[in-house]
Formats: sequence, structure tokens, C-alpha cells
Amino acid sequence: MKVETKEWDLHKYQDEAIFAKERFVAIISGLQSGKTLAGCLWSRVQFDANPDMDGAILFPTYNIGTQSTLPKFFEVNPDFLRFYRKQEGVIEVPGRKGRIYVRSVENPNVIEGMTLGWAWGDEAGQWKYEAWINLQGRLSILQGRCLLTTTPYAFNWLFFDFYELFKKNDPDYRVVQYRSIDSPYFPKEEFERAQRTMDPRTFQRRYCGLFAKMEGLVYEDFDQGRMVVSKLPEKFEIVLGGIDWGFTAPAAITVWGQYDGRFWLVDEFKRSGLVTRELAEKAKNMAERWGINRFYADGAEPDRIREFRDHGFSVLEGEKDIVRGVDRFRALIRDDRIRVSAECRHFIEEIEGYHYPERRGDRDEGEERPEKVEDHEMDCTRYIFATYQPEFLLKPKDDERRRLEFRRMIQAKNRPHEGPLRMA
Repeated sequence: MKVETKEWDLHKYQDEAIFAKERFVAIISGLQSGKTLAGCLWSRVQFDANPDMDGAILFPTYNIGTQSTLPKFFEVNPDFLRFYRKQEGVIEVPGRKGRIYVRSVENPNVIEGMTLGWAWGDEAGQWKYEAWINLQGRLSILQGRCLLTTTPYAFNWLFFDFYELFKKNDPDYRVVQYRSIDSPYFPKEEFERAQRTMDPRTFQRRYCGLFAKMEGLVYEDFDQGRMVVSKLPEKFEIVLGGIDWGFTAPAAITVWGQYDGRFWLVDEFKRSGLVTRELAEKAKNMAERWGINRFYADGAEPDRIREFRDHGFSVLEGEKDIVRGVDRFRALIRDDRIRVSAECRHFIEEIEGYHYPERRGDRDEGEERPEKVEDHEMDCTRYIFATYQPEFLLKPKDDERRRLEFRRMIQAKNRPHEGPLRMA
């Protein structure tokens, strides 16, 4: 194969990342700072150095892959384009045993079965947590190397499972972090314009490569440092489960225990491709483990609720009013009445990215509803707290008449279909 050669004038941050010795390296930087170019060059270095090993080029969505990652890769490596079989998602170069798999990890299981010697993950800050877990498994046998290139999007797995390991001096991890303006090719005037006109948090993430909370977060007051815990109470006054149905999109279950005036998220489940019977089996295991008294589920699928009841569960339709559910859960967070097990990674990832649509002019009623993206555990949690309201949440200023009305309403709403509440 005739190899076309070209010299690239790298800036110091690209050079540092491409030739880093650590096994797991990430470029976390501002936009248009040359991180994708670095990924393209790093991939070629790995392919040439390991001709008998399979590698992978991965991206969060098909659109990002076809509009950004792959066009840049083939611009840098034009000799590979004719060997790219788009339908199979693979680059096979004659005379080389190693292949390059090309995949969107929108479905995190798409890389299962691969044994990789290297992998480049573009825009990894948009990946789901499972995709990162699965990639590590694909690299494990050969102890393969990995480069991630991304702008930070939220306090998700990239921060806690990569960036913090680097900050703790883990010898396998390296982060190269820099601003857009640190690239000699980025216009200074554009950087200053963005700094002057943008929301500061947006500017920090998109142009400085810094982790900052997203603007427009639904639960902006959620504080991982205080609310995510490793130790749970030994027993609870009541345990409730929320169910969000799914098949192609993931189904989800969250389990919340009430204790000493707080609610504790103790367990979670999230997976696609399950029929109702399979989901009921998982719910049964969780109910036996935690002593779940009652489930609240999405009432849009009454047949599935009925099937759950046939399996012996106490299941009520959860209140569907999104704004009411969000407001009630937000009030719990603001009153410091929420605690989340550190094991519930899906929930933490969802709540840190659960946001309203970008505001354009005056917000109308429709815009008060959060974006319907990766919100499955947010939904099943909302079904619980929009419907079940313990008396201790009443404000002290409420008079006795309202208190009695509220108690009667809750008793009526929470009465299971088959009789009195079964306590754990």
C-alpha cells in the first residue's frame, strides 16, 4: 500500500497527548482547539505500531461520527478511505491483520465481543457510563491503550472515573487540559467575544475545557459532595419503587427509602430490550432485597401495570404532572432531604445532565418541561415524589384544616388496589 505522507505542525498540547506514555489519556479542552486532529494522528500512530491488533474509532452518535470524527480522520489519513466498508463499520487495510472498527456507542453494547489493542473515543463527554465501562473490558485482555478527546459537558463519569483519577496521581491516567485560545490557530477576538457574551458556565466548558455545571439544570441544587453517600441506614420507615417502562429505550427502576426525614436512593436498574416479565423478575429481586412496600409506575401503559400486579406487586399509577413532580423533588433537594448511594451511577449521571431546553426569548409553558433525553430514572423518581407525599413535608405555616385535608388525600392516593399497605 502506498502511504501518503504529510507533516503536521502540532501545538504543545497535541504533542503532549499523542506521545503520552500513560495507558489512558484524555484531551479535555475548549472547542476548535485541535483535539480531533490529535485523535486522528494518535490513531494512525497506534495502527502503525500495532499492525496485528484491532483498534476502534468511537463516537457518541452517528451524526457526530459522520459529520465530524470520520471526515477529519479521512482528511488526515486519506489512504484509508478506499478500505473503509461503511456497511460493516470497519477499515481493513491489505497486508495488515489488525482492523479498525468504526462505531457509534449510542448503544453501549455495540462494542461487545471486540478484543482491542487501542481505541480512540471522540467527544467522550457525551458517552453514557456503560460505554466507558464496556470499552475498558474490550481493552482488558491486551491491556490496550485509549485516547479520549472531548469538551466537558457535565459532572459525569468523565469527571469522576477519569479526571479525578488523574488528579489523584493514578499512574495509568493522563489528562491534557487547555483552552481554545491555547491553540495558536484559534482567533483571540472570538475567544474574547464568547467570554463577553456567554453564560459563564457555558464559556468555561466550551472554551476553557473546564468542568462546570450545565446551564438550565432542572436540579441545579443537587450537590454530589454532600448528597452522594457511601453508607446507608440499616432500615427504613417505608421503601418505594418507581418504574419507567421501556423496551427500545431503557426501562428503569429506582428504589427510595424514607428514614429520619430524608429520602435515600438505595438501588437502581436501567436496561433496554426487556419484556415486562423480565422487568418484573428484576423488580422482584429488588423488592425482596429492600422490602419495597409499593411501586409507582408510568400510567401510560396500564397493561404493563396490570401484568406487574399479576406478579403480586402493589403498583399505583404515578402522577403524570411533570412540573408538579419536578417541583416536589426540587423542594426535597433544596431542603437537604435527599441522599443518593454512590453505587447509583446512572441516577447521578442523569441528574447532572437533566436540563431544560435552551431558552429563546420568554419561556412559554411548553419550555418548562425538561428535555426528553436520558431521563428514565428522572421519570420513575418523579412518579414517586409527585404521588407519595409524607406528612413531614408540610410547611409549619400550614393550618390544621389543610393538614387534615392533605392527610386524607395522601391516604386515598396511596391505598394499594388489593388492600392495606404491606409494611416491610
